[in-house]
Amino acid sequence: MRSLQLMGVTALGLLVMVQSARSGRGGAARGGMRGAVVGGMVGGSEGAEKGAKVGAVTGATRAAIDLENGARSKYQATTEYQDAPRSDFNEAPPEILGIAASGSAAKPTGEAVIRQDGHPLVGVTFPENWMQKTGDNFVAAASKDGQAYAILASLGAADRDAGIKKVKASIENHLKDIKFDDPSETKGGALIVTGTAKGKKAGVDVVFAAGVFEAAKGQLVAAAFVVDSKMDDHYKETVRGICQTLRRAKDFTKE
Repeated sequence: MRSLQLMGVTALGLLVMVQSARSGRGGAARGGMRGAVVGGMVGGSEGAEKGAKVGAVTGATRAAIDLENGARSKYQATTEYQDAPRSDFNEAPPEILGIAASGSAAKPTGEAVIRQDGHPLVGVTFPENWMQKTGDNFVAAASKDGQAYAILASLGAADRDAGIKKVKASIENHLKDIKFDDPSETKGGALIVTGTAKGKKAGVDVVFAAGVFEAAKGQLVAAAFVVDSKMDDHYKETVRGICQTLRRAKDFTKE
């Protein structure tokens, strides 16, 4: 019996080593912002499904965001943070979906909605202290410190495989030194790509996650997130919360 227990412990240790090795070269996203997107994107978890129905963050995630905000503030007061190179996505937003988010930025006043033929296609609610920009087919926002960025855009009528291929090509055009993780698919049908890279403009190490999902019948939407790698664990709950606020066309009929 003891031999079996030792074999089990050894096997578990080897599994952890393999997973760690995979994470070092791209691998499957296990945590941080990338894991939050995979777990929180449309259909990614029970919490995401409940959040989508009400257009709000679930209670457990809200509590985690509050703790994360405090931890992030403490980290940003350290010498390590002050001495590290940083992105400023408010001044230079990454065109991760091939969209230059132009226009005036303003603090969110509630849910932002992208419409198709006058009807709601997808809605999202960003944190109150982020700076948001909107266009005819997109809505984007950057965190107050400029180190986290999110954008949603309509892709029109296309199949998911073509949509995610288009998103992946855009990532390759607007980031550099990219290492993709294993692709993911949520039970709700969202296709997601994640990975690590460097920003082309600032050259800062970043992590990214982008997903494609059907927001209405025959209409795809892409959602993408970029965060400075040193802030990865300081924005994961915030990003999870943003994902939970995503509402598709059918969710608006339940109001």
